Amino acid sequence: MEHFIRLHPFGWTFAKRLISTVLMAFVVMFVVFFTIRMIPGDPAVNLLGADSTPQQREEMRAILGLDKPLLVQFGVWLSQLAHGDLGYSYAYGRDAIRVVLPALQNTLMLGAFASLLAIVIAVILGNFGASERKGVRQAAGWIEAFFLSAPQYAIALVLLIVLAVQFQIFPSGGVHQSDVTGFPDLVAHLFLPALALSLAPGAQMARSLKTSLTEIRGSDLISSLEARGLGRGALLVHSYRNAIPPMITVLAIQVGSMLGGALFVENIFSIPGLGQLIVQSVGLRDFQTVQSGALVVALIYVVVLMLGDMATMWIDPRLRRSSHV
Repeated sequence: MEHFIRLHPFGWTFAKRLISTVLMAFVVMFVVFFTIRMIPGDPAVNLLGADSTPQQREEMRAILGLDKPLLVQFGVWLSQLAHGDLGYSYAYGRDAIRVVLPALQNTLMLGAFASLLAIVIAVILGNFGASERKGVRQAAGWIEAFFLSAPQYAIALVLLIVLAVQFQIFPSGGVHQSDVTGFPDLVAHLFLPALALSLAPGAQMARSLKTSLTEIRGSDLISSLEARGLGRGALLVHSYRNAIPPMITVLAIQVGSMLGGALFVENIFSIPGLGQLIVQSVGLRDFQTVQSGALVVALIYVVVLMLGDMATMWIDPRLRRSSHV
């Protein structure tokens, strides 16, 4: 490991991010484990019903392992995780991993589509915001401010009511129709929720891109390249090469915003993803599923941050040299 860190330009950053990922996962596990147990309600009552007897409830708590001290329960869960076992979901009647994985697949599809839309929004708004025409810059600024200030759940409700219910341009929920299959149908179902998730991150990346392009176009670098006779296309390549790394960093950070927004958007559009699963599992007091879902979300966020760092280092050689020092 030491040899890898010393020789490879990405080694030190990778090692630091790997350590932070492990620490972050542990912190998330600790916080989620103890926070969900502070929510009023008894999982035994949810499973057995209000008509169950106290003895039946005690027996169910023993089966669930809830009769042990909290620290012992936490240790048991960590031991299960070390063996790749997320526990058993009694609310859904199967292993927690079999509950989480299908929901994770839907959330990843939604997140990938939302990230793609956010990049498109960022490129369009960022270029308009860096335009030499004052009116174009002002219009881009107003749109950017609106996207940043509008709550994702409010945007989702407006899109659902106007484009799905009133005009019926897009489906109102789910990820596919039972009698229709294929990629176009999937895109039609995911477009509105992905758009609701992408507006704020797209505007945030557009602001980063606009600032970078404005600074680069006014720098001595562009002037010197123009003096050397480089064409407009080559100048654009140099401008974007320097402007993209900050935007990638912002995108990686905004993944957390999209994952948080998915908690509401998936419920509004009835998408069976992690957000909807966690909300339902909290209501059922399904500790294992909530813990597993929250852990997966945290790991996705940290891994995306690490990949964002690697991508910016690959694009910008200056970051590789600074990390290698």
